[in-house]
Amino acid sequence: MIDGMNVVISTVENIKKTMDERGGLKNVTFVACGGSFASSYPARYMMNAESMTLKIMGYNSNEFVYATPKNIGENSLVICTSTKATAETVEALRVAKKAGAVTIGLTGYGDSLTAQTADYAIIYHHKDEWYEDPSFIHQNSQGTSLKIGFEILKVFEGYEGYDKAMDAFEQFPELYGAAYEAVKQDAAKFGMTYKDDTVWNVLASGAAWESAYADAFCFFQEMQTVHCVPVHSGEYFHGAFETTDKNLAILLLKSVGRTRYLDERVEKFLDEFGGHHYVIDAKDLGLEKLDPEVAEYFNALMIHPITKQFIAAMADVRMHPMSYRRYMWKFEY
Repeated sequence: MIDGMNVVISTVENIKKTMDERGGLKNVTFVACGGSFASSYPARYMMNAESMTLKIMGYNSNEFVYATPKNIGENSLVICTSTKATAETVEALRVAKKAGAVTIGLTGYGDSLTAQTADYAIIYHHKDEWYEDPSFIHQNSQGTSLKIGFEILKVFEGYEGYDKAMDAFEQFPELYGAAYEAVKQDAAKFGMTYKDDTVWNVLASGAAWESAYADAFCFFQEMQTVHCVPVHSGEYFHGAFETTDKNLAILLLKSVGRTRYLDERVEKFLDEFGGHHYVIDAKDLGLEKLDPEVAEYFNALMIHPITKQFIAAMADVRMHPMSYRRYMWKFEY
């Protein structure tokens, strides 16, 4: 069995029993902050695309606390993610439980307040350099959220693509391991080329939007202290492209699957009017080897660690470690 699936299967089975007694599951809401919030996006994207009956939502933790949706109740499942115990995420769990929802705490530590507060705790691999070890590639928060999403659709709706998704998880460590090795030289060149850029755009579509979001807010702004704007490929031509010129650093993340055309349209424009852009293509990374029915849902699971590899290479050239922070964790804010 795929690593991490045992606890996912048993948890969802128990939730199914509870929801059957309450008249069924009606909505699933993912709640978190920052990178933890981004990590749930592929699961949300997949479930919104495939579910016939469920309402799928995503909320920043503090927004959920202060503007709790009225449909959160006994027919709701609220999944909160925090590697340790982000205060507003733990409070979101309390709010969800008070409203009558069943809660899952996704966390990196079994003894965290996130785990202790939720009805069910699922522990994911949280090692900082997890992306360097292919065996852990789908055991992080993103991969765990995606597993939960597929399992929910199977148990509650009989999702027909489930076996193909499980096969994709089985293949993924080998595919990612090959991609990780293949891009090492390209990552080093990227670091030397873009070391002096302090303003970026990152573009993506589909499930890969997670990577654009996380790259902008976590890798570039939080870890490298440079300005970065995440732009959805489908939104690029509705404003953001007016800032494009031959000096603006742009990272384009091309998906495999149904939204690839959106990324190709952007690339065509950048080739004509840009000049300081870089493209990371999930197809070149081997993602098309997965079954096309489910491959698009794995875009971010591949692209996210690859972009960290590239940006970490840039950090080395800049002598600005990815662990550097000016404010985070330094004091109360």
